[in-house]
Amino acid sequence: MRRRISALLLLVLVSFLLSACGYKTFDFSGESDNWTGELKVTQTEDEWEEQELKLQYKGNDVNSVGEIEYNVETNAGGFGGSGLTLEENGTFKASKEANPTNAKIIEEAEVVVTIEWNGHTETIILNIN
Repeated sequence: MRRRISALLLLVLVSFLLSACGYKTFDFSGESDNWTGELKVTQTEDEWEEQELKLQYKGNDVNSVGEIEYNVETNAGGFGGSGLTLEENGTFKASKEANPTNAKIIEEAEVVVTIEWNGHTETIILNIN
């Protein structure tokens, strides 16, 4: 009986470890004069991809920013939005999910983020960490 329980526990542990190996995550980051940017990319074994973008305004007066427009360009295409506002702490977060038929971001990619706000435009180059 003890052997069966030990074997079952070992099987559960091995299954858990193998399932944890079923995805790949990599992070890109960069900054400009007024912004920092991070893009976290998670690719699963079944070829889904999630992209999580975080932009942080570096200035002190978050209210002066107003609405922002952003555009993210990668080797796999891009995404963006407009008419958006920052959180009280000066951050903006967005995510995108790509299904198995979409192109995927590669680790060697250069990610270009363009932000427009209150008559200003800046570009951030995000590189792999």
